[in-house]
Amino acid sequence: MKLQPIEYCHLKECADLFIAVFSNPPWNETWSQKSALSRLKDCYDTPGSYGIIAIAENQVFGFAIGFAETWYKDKHFFLKEMCVQSAKQRSGIGTKIMDMLYQDLVTQGVRTMYLLTVRDSSAEAFYEKCGFSNHSKMQIMSKTLKVQLQKVNESD
Repeated sequence: MKLQPIEYCHLKECADLFIAVFSNPPWNETWSQKSALSRLKDCYDTPGSYGIIAIAENQVFGFAIGFAETWYKDKHFFLKEMCVQSAKQRSGIGTKIMDMLYQDLVTQGVRTMYLLTVRDSSAEAFYEKCGFSNHSKMQIMSKTLKVQLQKVNESD
């Protein structure tokens, strides 16, 4: 298995893997090819973007992608997405991806990596195994926005 930085040419296959993985528990999400590819392109096109992909025999088995951003004292990296092919989970691929990502980010001057994941899930247990923990001062908060569809005047 080869680990290397993600390139734009990998995004379609990463989107296929993303859909396959996140359609299963605990996420049970219904991504389309268009929305998954758009999400990964958004991540890839973000300034400071960086990611690692695991490939064997021209097949993507896993990836991680996010972006570095300036913080007042140093750089932080927000890991936006990570997944490993369901049949290959618990085989060490995810740990290898995280280890390479960690080493590469250290050489880029990143001091903190953070992410969002589902509570009490196998993903949370994986990240804890990789050294992540709940931050003592930070809390994720969200607000659902009410979307109002407006009829567009065709003469505009």
